[in-house]
Amino acid sequence: MKSLKEYWNHSFQRPNMKPTYDNWLDKYSKEFNEANMRIIDLGCGIGNNSLYLSERGFNPIACDISEEALRKLKGSIPDCATHCFDMSEAIPFDKGSIDILITDLSLHYFDEDTTNKIINNIHSALNTKGLLLCRLNSTKEIVNKGEVQQSQDKYLYKNEGINRRFFDQSEIERFFSKDKWEYMYIEEYELLRYQNKKVMWEIALKPSNVV
Repeated sequence: MKSLKEYWNHSFQRPNMKPTYDNWLDKYSKEFNEANMRIIDLGCGIGNNSLYLSERGFNPIACDISEEALRKLKGSIPDCATHCFDMSEAIPFDKGSIDILITDLSLHYFDEDTTNKIINNIHSALNTKGLLLCRLNSTKEIVNKGEVQQSQDKYLYKNEGINRRFFDQSEIERFFSKDKWEYMYIEEYELLRYQNKKVMWEIALKPSNVV
């Protein structure tokens, strides 16, 4: 199986890749209420959400495992701060230091233990009034992935040499348990992304029981 770093570095070598965004963050505009907020774009790719935020006067930190993705991002958003790391190993930010963390279709590439580890690390890194904005593969997206191989975990599949996790509402609520997260928004919908239909979940959560 390919490593995620290898997979994404190869994927982002395609020519003429530039960030584009849909306006899914518009509905949270009241949450983006201070210019100096610490905003993390986790698994940013070539910077779709970082471009959206930069154009609106914010200074996100764009984070990804792929050096190639961040190189392309800097070509389009030269003033954007970047940080290259593997979220499956750690979220290298101090406890309670993040105001808003965005993970847009980047949290569904891991086995169950790793997914739980990442979510717990995100919970710890958010401050007491922090916000997690997240989009995830829906189980209805499986049919759009072509050839897939299911693992013993019925929500985890191998596709193109890497793991891909798919979520229904019960799985979302299992990973983001209501004793640790307050649900502000949850919706499943279809979106045209890179000229392909994609079915995803969008959730907005605030951490609860933060010590």
